[in-house]
Amino acid sequence: MKKEYQKPVVAGTDMKKGKTFTNSKEYEEKILHQEWMRQAEEQGIVEYAKGFKDHADQQRNDTFDMDEKFCVNPEFIYREIAGESLLIPNGEMARQFNGLASLNKTGAFLWKLLEQERSLQELSKMFAKEYELTEEESIEDVTAFLKLALTKDLIIRN
Repeated sequence: MKKEYQKPVVAGTDMKKGKTFTNSKEYEEKILHQEWMRQAEEQGIVEYAKGFKDHADQQRNDTFDMDEKFCVNPEFIYREIAGESLLIPNGEMARQFNGLASLNKTGAFLWKLLEQERSLQELSKMFAKEYELTEEESIEDVTAFLKLALTKDLIIRN
């Protein structure tokens, strides 16, 4: 049976900088409609940074070497809380990234794969198999996820 598929999403909020980021319009709207976000905007604390999604879309044409290796940044702790998959900064990252990041189910699947060092080729094959995608679809989605996660230091190149 084919699993329910969504493009992998990473989204987060940096309360210190008053910015959010995401590669998903759905998550963008979800973040904007949270009560704490509305209050912060009303008080002039938050400047919404929708440019992060545009930046991720623009970089989609960039390519990685298929053998390039990636893994999670060990300074982020993965937790499932109240049905949400969250990345909590720890150590030095807690000073730099003052907030949380969240993942949808497919993003969490990739995160768990990245707990071990993996190449883009390995990730794409496992992702395609799990969600019954074509190779092209899988490479496109995994690459977009990696690029945004790299810009936020959620994952690292090895």
